[in-house]
Amino acid sequence: MTGIFAAFGIGVSVAIIALNGGFSERGPPKIPTEDDIWVVGSNIQDGTLLEYALDSRGPSSSLVSSLVTLNFDESGNDWNVTFRVKNGTSQEITQTIIMSKQLTREGPLDESFARYLEPIQTSILAVRDMEYGNSPKYLVVGAPWNTIFVGPSSSTVRVTSEEAVQTSAGSFDSFVLSYKLDDETSKIWMVKTMPLPVKAVTFDENDQPYYSFELLRASGVNPQPGPL
Repeated sequence: MTGIFAAFGIGVSVAIIALNGGFSERGPPKIPTEDDIWVVGSNIQDGTLLEYALDSRGPSSSLVSSLVTLNFDESGNDWNVTFRVKNGTSQEITQTIIMSKQLTREGPLDESFARYLEPIQTSILAVRDMEYGNSPKYLVVGAPWNTIFVGPSSSTVRVTSEEAVQTSAGSFDSFVLSYKLDDETSKIWMVKTMPLPVKAVTFDENDQPYYSFELLRASGVNPQPGPL
């Protein structure tokens, strides 16, 4: 029953957006369809592996020049996600965490791993927490994804363009999420067939680097990225 109401809600959302003229970013408006909706964690399969190069400055901990690997093993309605983190020249840290299909943490967390997980959650996994009026996440130029509040001001994260993006994992046709908190433009590259962003370069309200990452390797995701 929940699935029926969820699908009904998506249909209503698409209809309302169509009624208002669709999305537009310096061009003719695009009327979204359900095929344009991106869902965090989609296309993950049993055995999927994603490996990233990551620099992230979380609220209380950071990962700099780090290598982060996420390996997914299916466990009923959840994932057993094994995180492997090598921070700079430090020894590799490994922790397996139970996560939902929407990549929220469901199981216990070893406190010794919390300082490693926090900067991953506020960077690679940050897109899961984006919310704009409870609407679906549309991969359509002009579509809003989130609102960031900084003091008395705010900035809207939205899809601003489509472009080919090259990563160490391959070349992808992507949709670019962009926003500005000061002068620098932050960008996150989304790919329709990938469960998480493939690249990001972001800045804080003082134009200082906040987090950046790039997909280095992906396996168990269909379709696979192409070679450079």
